[in-house]
Amino acid sequence: MSNAQLENQYLRLGITLILIFPIVINSVKILGNLILLIFAVIGIYIAITENKNPFKIKELRLFSWLTFGYFFVMSLSILYANGLDAQFHHLGRKLHFLLAPWIALAILQIDFPLKKILLSIKVGLIVIGIIAVVQFYFQLGDGMRGGMINSNVFSDLAVSMLFLSIVQVFSETPKERLITLLSTLTGVAAILIASSRGAWLSFVILSLVYIVLIYRPFLRHCKRRKIFLVLVLAVFFGFIGSQTDVNKRTSQAVGEVKNWYFGNNTNTSNGLRMQMWSAGLQAAQDSPWFGYGYRNANKVASEYASENKKIIRNKTHLHNEYLTNLVSAGIIGLLSLLILLFTPMVVFYRKLKNKDTYHYSVMGILLCIGYATFGFTHIAFGEEHLNAFYVLFMGFLLPRVMKNN
Repeated sequence: MSNAQLENQYLRLGITLILIFPIVINSVKILGNLILLIFAVIGIYIAITENKNPFKIKELRLFSWLTFGYFFVMSLSILYANGLDAQFHHLGRKLHFLLAPWIALAILQIDFPLKKILLSIKVGLIVIGIIAVVQFYFQLGDGMRGGMINSNVFSDLAVSMLFLSIVQVFSETPKERLITLLSTLTGVAAILIASSRGAWLSFVILSLVYIVLIYRPFLRHCKRRKIFLVLVLAVFFGFIGSQTDVNKRTSQAVGEVKNWYFGNNTNTSNGLRMQMWSAGLQAAQDSPWFGYGYRNANKVASEYASENKKIIRNKTHLHNEYLTNLVSAGIIGLLSLLILLFTPMVVFYRKLKNKDTYHYSVMGILLCIGYATFGFTHIAFGEEHLNAFYVLFMGFLLPRVMKNN
């Protein structure tokens, strides 16, 4: 078989995998990670056979150092805290960042229209919307429904997919907008049914960011679009506000925080969060620079908690990405997280003026801010599905913007 035939087969395989990824990442438990593993193997093969180093290629250099640097800091925190007894198997959930440079190298070889991947994301939203509605209608699972995965992770991915899917809505054809409308409605249904308050907060913040990003190019001189957007948002937020479950869970959160503050009934979802955050901040003061080692945050924080020590100890994170990194890897770990999140966002923001990469830049900003907000109430990079989604899409978006520098 000739090299041209092999290249064509690889391109078809790569395009298929990228288009399948958004459909399965939030609906089938293992396939998203399997797709990234395939890209990693292909990327390593390309690096060896074609003598390509992702750390030296202009388009991949920044992404490679950001992801590898984050993984290195997490590894160093374990070694620093535990020495020769370090349990490196805990880093299994962070392997996405170790393999990210070669995943991006494999994806860089593939070039196809952005519309195709947006369509794939929309199909993924429709799929997870159907899953959530079926679970809700037949009362499957517990009160918080998230398909085959944790409902918080399910909701966060749904929020990311929803906002990425609408970046080209003003340049779409009527048929494409119809699909966008359907996918948006089913995506919102999935987010509401999953009942993750953190995802609801992220949704509101991303809605405001989205309006700011599209205002100048699409709304500034078009009253019709402004009126349409205002009506859509009014109807949408009015609908959300009318939902009994939304009001109930919002009031419950406020009540639980008040109870924690006054020392009453602290063994609640938000009461435990408050205790973990308070204990985590105290623990961080005693080992500020390098922390206590990845996956040790809850073990250490439980020793500083006044109540519910066993419950806090048995959890895997502090329900706040920033505090978990601070306790686990100290200020160095927190900085590595912030650099991973916000350095790409600065690059995307600077490239908004470039018409060729505008939509890629908008998607990148929404992706970064989405993950930054996920970390407020739970985790952004401590779960394999969230890691996989970030690595693949950042590995797709950032090199294409860097390529156009």
